[in-house]
Amino acid sequence: MTQPKKTPNAKELTRGMTRKQKVRFYFDDLTTPQGKAVDFGVIFLIAILCVTYVVSTYDKAIGPTALAFIHYIEMFIVGIFIVEYILRFWVAEHKVKHFFNVYSLIDLISILPFFFTFSNLQFVRIFRVLRLFRILRFLRFLRDERFFFGTVRENELIIARIIFTIFAIIFVSSGLIYYQEHVVFLEERGPKDLKIHSFFDAVYFTIVTLTTVGYGDITPQTQGGKIVTILMILSGVIFLPWQIATLIRKFLHSLNKRDVICTNCGLKYHDRDASHCKSCGYIIYQEFENKF
Repeated sequence: MTQPKKTPNAKELTRGMTRKQKVRFYFDDLTTPQGKAVDFGVIFLIAILCVTYVVSTYDKAIGPTALAFIHYIEMFIVGIFIVEYILRFWVAEHKVKHFFNVYSLIDLISILPFFFTFSNLQFVRIFRVLRLFRILRFLRFLRDERFFFGTVRENELIIARIIFTIFAIIFVSSGLIYYQEHVVFLEERGPKDLKIHSFFDAVYFTIVTLTTVGYGDITPQTQGGKIVTILMILSGVIFLPWQIATLIRKFLHSLNKRDVICTNCGLKYHDRDASHCKSCGYIIYQEFENKF
């Protein structure tokens, strides 16, 4: 009888490690409850930042007191992310490689707006829009099946990435459209002929544009809004078909395979009639209906 796998204990795994090694372990760990707690804590904070950004766009409706409260929440969370970024850089074995890693660059972009919070200069205010890209930090948690407690298959993980890609494109594009067609438009032309009145209007325009419905009731009127619309359409054309093609390839590959993992070498997806692993020759125990 196969013994149930024992849940890894972080204290046992980190025994004998230096402080730097322990910090690196908790950042990279996806198996222990402590490691998952760190990751889920970061996810929760990212979600709060995304919600507070959307709510802050309704500044006239919520009032200055609520807006100030949201501002303090954002400063507190971003302060945590700054400490996290510094710690990740400190524990990295190869500093230069870590700095130019795509996830590290996303982390850096997500905290840059914090340093321009108190500046009203025109040429640096655009950096505040980078707050939208904080949602991309979720990508760090969609790269490994183990993050979901080993219950998600590779195909399901790809589907999750596709759903996230759609949501991220809509969220970021809506935020950029709102900035160009509401904030910039009001500054340059005033409230007359304003089409984007709220973040919801921006989301509506983004979805209608991406789905090629094109009602025409809302159209970009600024040069920046037109550029954002072009980039929005291109991102949908590039990223979604690429991930869908990956999903189809994985599906076709596993169509005639059995989802069995070799306990010796970890190889996945064996032929349906295979009794031994084709990689290491280890016996594969498979369960068949009405057979023992």
